[in-house]
Amino acid sequence: MDLIDAFLASGIRFTTPILLAGLGCLTTIWTKDLNVGLEGVMLFGAFLGVVIGLTTGSVGLAIIYTLVLAAIAGLVFGYLITVLKVNVFVAGIVLNIFAAGATVYLLRSMFGVKGTLSDDGIPGVAKVVIPGISNVPVLGPLFSGHTVLTYVSWVLVVLVFIAARRTVLVRHLKAAGEHPAALISAGGSVVRMRILAQVWCFVLCALAGVQLSMGQLTLFTEGMTSGLGFVALAAVIFSRGRVLLLALMCVGFGFSSAASIVIDDSVMPPQFAQMIPYVVAFIGLVVLARTSKQGSTRIATPVMD
Repeated sequence: MDLIDAFLASGIRFTTPILLAGLGCLTTIWTKDLNVGLEGVMLFGAFLGVVIGLTTGSVGLAIIYTLVLAAIAGLVFGYLITVLKVNVFVAGIVLNIFAAGATVYLLRSMFGVKGTLSDDGIPGVAKVVIPGISNVPVLGPLFSGHTVLTYVSWVLVVLVFIAARRTVLVRHLKAAGEHPAALISAGGSVVRMRILAQVWCFVLCALAGVQLSMGQLTLFTEGMTSGLGFVALAAVIFSRGRVLLLALMCVGFGFSSAASIVIDDSVMPPQFAQMIPYVVAFIGLVVLARTSKQGSTRIATPVMD
């Protein structure tokens, strides 16, 4: 039972940054400006959170300042791809490469350390312990003992799901990608919606980075995102813009990542265990491809009287 509880708790921890980044990237797939730079934004968010937290001693200020800086970066990125017509795919790849190099350089130039920045002065995101549930097997590790950002991520799932169905803002975001001429005719701004989508993406991806460096840990390590940004990107692509499917895919990737950590060497060689998240991604791709093919076949088949 202890092993199961550890697996469940680890699965929720892995799911949180993937889910936050996925929810952020979701708006960019609506506007047809899919941001592939999630890994880079998460890495910058993790680094800024630790640096600001270490400087101010406040996790609240660290989160607020990191999100403000992320929003400004999102504005700049959105301006580049909408007004200056920079290719969004190229810009995202450059962002990932730049983040990997810049965080290493800043870590060594600002703090004189290589590899890991660890200090007792780095504050951690508070964890929420729910009385009456925390000690219950299975339920405890699933619902209690997680950071505030974990619960925020699931509140966001509900809010984004409702917004996708009932708000004009999301309709405008989708129209900016699918029917820009219609949005302009209705008095909306395609450029504004596309930039807004990138700002939202940067803010939530930075929050995912803070979860990694100040929620799961209280340190920064070079390349600490370890591909979670690409995993979130895969979940967004698989979900095809649907909120609930995105949440389900993030949970699947989160728990498969946890399995690769929890599985003991005596059960499976570590090299095979580390392949589990990618096998899950492959299976998800095949299932969605077959579903799409079957749907297209049904649409193309004429109805006979």
